[in-house]
Amino acid sequence: MKKLNRLITVQFARTFVPTFIVVLFIMLMQFIWLYIDDLAGKGLSVWVISQLMFYAMVSIIPLALPLAVLLSSIMTFGNLGESYELIAAKAAGISIWRIFLPMFVILIFLSVFAFTVSNTLIPKAVLKQKSLLYDIRQQKPALLIKEGVFYNGIDGINMRIGRKDVETGDMFDIVIYDNRSSLLRPVVMVAKRGRMRMSNDDRFLFFTLYDGIRYEEMDKDMSYQVRYPHNRLLFEEEEVVFDLMSFAFSRSDESLFKEGFQMLNIQKLAAKMDTLIFMTNMKLTLVQPYYDTHLKLNDSLMKRVAAYNLPDTASGVLSLAGWRGREVVATALNNARNIKSMQEYVLNEERSNTKQVIRYNIEWHKKFTLSVACIIMFFIGAPFGVIIRKGGFGMPLVISVMLYIVFHILSIVGDKMVRSETSSPIAGVWLPIYVLLPIGIFLTYQAANDSGLFDFSAWKKIVNRKKRK
Repeated sequence: MKKLNRLITVQFARTFVPTFIVVLFIMLMQFIWLYIDDLAGKGLSVWVISQLMFYAMVSIIPLALPLAVLLSSIMTFGNLGESYELIAAKAAGISIWRIFLPMFVILIFLSVFAFTVSNTLIPKAVLKQKSLLYDIRQQKPALLIKEGVFYNGIDGINMRIGRKDVETGDMFDIVIYDNRSSLLRPVVMVAKRGRMRMSNDDRFLFFTLYDGIRYEEMDKDMSYQVRYPHNRLLFEEEEVVFDLMSFAFSRSDESLFKEGFQMLNIQKLAAKMDTLIFMTNMKLTLVQPYYDTHLKLNDSLMKRVAAYNLPDTASGVLSLAGWRGREVVATALNNARNIKSMQEYVLNEERSNTKQVIRYNIEWHKKFTLSVACIIMFFIGAPFGVIIRKGGFGMPLVISVMLYIVFHILSIVGDKMVRSETSSPIAGVWLPIYVLLPIGIFLTYQAANDSGLFDFSAWKKIVNRKKRK
């Protein structure tokens, strides 16, 4: 029995590890293609890109883990069935439940690991990923000057290069508009030739110009401006220094992003929900005293109207002569508007807080659905492999992808149902589990009873028997 347990465990480990890595890599490539526009042309270092890839890889573990468990289970028991090792075990009197036992123990530890990752690692990884991705998006593109096109990537500078010599690095027909000192009166420099070089710390760009003219409008001395409206300087060599500090990659404070629902564990999510519910109830209790206060003001108005012995109607109030009637009507309208504004404010706050509570509640339930999904996927994949008796990456891969697509679609549908408030979080978030659990029970029952559910020859015999009848 120990040899059988060791055989199944080693077979699953050899299949699960590479499968999980491949699935994780495929989903990571999807992440890269999704944000390729934000990463390309920014001059980012390998360390920054490696950090982003690592955080993204951790955050997509909930997507990769159930698929890896499902595919590995089908391949493991499909290989064992294809090599008749399961038939030999059953012939020795070992039930399918006893064969599944070592894998079930492994799945328990894997589920605990999945919960730990979902509750501890993923919030930290998502926090760092969001903050790093925000800084990358704020990063300016790398200095790339094209021929014949004005470049304005440097703050306060617009320049155009007519032609570049790739071999020597020289640039020709250079035009530079320097707006750093004044937006209304830029300094214009025109040169026949130039060359660029960076400082040792890549902080400054030195642009040496040859055989050019510098134009500058004089606006500091008004008397000088009247006599000499602009200054023209001919030069044989001129060096212009550009500060590239805006191109340097800087990190934002991560505390600005830590309140997102994906960056919290179950304790913080529960605390956030309790706080929002308390704030909503507190604001709702303020409506009635506010309404009572304005109702007393309206009662005092009615007493003032009654003092003039007029009917308690709108026409009676409007019949008041002069400023008294206008005062009563304006005050009544103002009280009604205040009550309406207060009610609208409280209702809007209640809707906003309710949506936030729903998002936090969804994320709270998702911390547990990942662990349960791994177990459910095993009890779908393992009996499926026993029944079809096919290993490798052929049919198991197709079946796994189809079942995972169903699982993913049900997850999306359940989330939308909860967000639209047509379903409770415990019904919407757990919808994939409710649908796939009966499938797992049915397949496990079929595998335990040596069902020919996917045996084409068995179905062919049934059809032929029906035809004969």
